Amino acid sequence: MLKKGASLIGFGAKYGIKHRKKYTQVHVLLKSKRKCPECGSIKFGRQAVGIWACKKCGYKVAGTAYDVSV
Repeated sequence: MLKKGASLIGFGAKYGIKHRKKYTQVHVLLKSKRKCPECGSIKFGRQAVGIWACKKCGYKVAGTAYDVSV
């Protein structure tokens, strides 16, 4: 049985547990809440691959595809 909040739903058994677990790790990292380094709000998220922006103040920064370190 899957834990609450697991993002393995959508993949069938044909992909295997190793790929489904890796997808879950990346998905949880990507969707986690982030704090804006400029204004401090929690509306900091990914716009596109490698582009991270704050929806409140408009601060943009380039980072990696799934995570950003500012």
